Amino acid sequence: MNQLFINNEFIESKSTESMDVINPATGETFDSITFATAEEVNEAVEKSKHAQQEWEKVTQPKRAEHVKMLIPLLEQNKNEIAEFYVKEQGKILSSAIGEIDKAIQFIDYMTSLSMSNKGEVLQNTRENETIQLTKKPIGVTAGIVPWNAPILVLMRKVIPALITGCSVVIKPSEETSLLTLKLAQLFKQSTIPAGLVQILPGTGETVGTQLAQHPDIQLISLTGSMKAGKSVFENSASNVKKVNLELGGNAPVLVTANANLDKAVDYIVTARINNAGQVCTCPERILVHDEVHDDFVAKLTTKMKALKVGDPFDENTDYGAIINQKQLDSIDSKVKQAVDNGAKLVTGGHKIESSGYYYAPTILDNVNPEDEAFKNEIFGPVIPIVTYTDFEEAINLANHTNAGLSSYIFSENLKEVMSATEQLKFGEVYANCEAEEVVNGYHAGWRESGLGGADGIHGFEEYYNTTVSYIRYD
Repeated sequence: MNQLFINNEFIESKSTESMDVINPATGETFDSITFATAEEVNEAVEKSKHAQQEWEKVTQPKRAEHVKMLIPLLEQNKNEIAEFYVKEQGKILSSAIGEIDKAIQFIDYMTSLSMSNKGEVLQNTRENETIQLTKKPIGVTAGIVPWNAPILVLMRKVIPALITGCSVVIKPSEETSLLTLKLAQLFKQSTIPAGLVQILPGTGETVGTQLAQHPDIQLISLTGSMKAGKSVFENSASNVKKVNLELGGNAPVLVTANANLDKAVDYIVTARINNAGQVCTCPERILVHDEVHDDFVAKLTTKMKALKVGDPFDENTDYGAIINQKQLDSIDSKVKQAVDNGAKLVTGGHKIESSGYYYAPTILDNVNPEDEAFKNEIFGPVIPIVTYTDFEEAINLANHTNAGLSSYIFSENLKEVMSATEQLKFGEVYANCEAEEVVNGYHAGWRESGLGGADGIHGFEEYYNTTVSYIRYD
């Protein structure tokens, strides 16, 4: 699979730039990837442009019929794809299968929107003239996909683009390029015409930048870090293209004096250890009312200590590996810095001795709100805790961040829940539940967590332009 996917064919890259692919669970190198050259990026965009011009002539319901063929292909190849996913990325097998199932659900839902392109007819102030708003495909798009959810996010960028009449050039994460190319086999087996989906491995600095700057790309969508998003935003400015960004989060969790602590602990731990904590919607910082602090920490400690960490293929494993050595070192550094700054290490706080990249389930209590471990996401199985006494104080601490993706509140008091949903400045608020981005919802961030969004009808319409026609008939 060490190839590029251009115009429905797997081709050898002419580049000499490559990268080893390491299994995070074992630390072993099992393959390599070769990156696309600038010429190959231009070739892919050019073929996408020609394919898109023909594709937009196909009716939207007919386009959806082609796209829906991906569902049985994913079903038939689910186990093989999931096993490869675990090997390249390190998450547990059940999580990999769950993501494929979610991708199937997403495709099914998006194809159901194929008749939703309604447009509008507006009243005019002038006689004998009608105003008509028509939604049209935006054209050639580009999608930059992260390593932590490469299947679902790939489909978020490909499926609505295809149904609305666009084409898409994908730059996968370097960490999961082989998995993405494996999915390309399904596009090749489907009836989706050649040239509508291209997959080009490469770095953000090379392929990502070139896509952002390319004059023929009308929309670029990135899911990734704030740093990467800002780079894409800056590089896209030269062509004034549409930008869709889902960036990092730093999700606060309010545990009030009226919370069901058992429920709160179960949901927080489940969400926090998802993909070893490497999910942008994970609970990143816990704000606990001082009246329930001790009971909450005791219950949380019991739950975290009981977790099994290790082989992602073992069905008893709760979470698997960290993606790479760099991220493992970053987690460890932030935890040690927090402890040096006065935080209490309740449990964990260390790498797990292994040839792979594992970090122990960790709780940090009495964290300084100005500490790096609280101000910015750790992206690992670490739970930092701060105590509060006043509800408004907790809301202010929660909002004291440049991120604005997800947030949580646990309370059996309806007034507290409704106040939190009104005052928390985040794209998502989860009340008494874990994060679950349903396909017909809307996943979008505030502030530096992004622009635009995905999922639901609002995410679908990101891929349209609007034409206003003034039609005179006297």
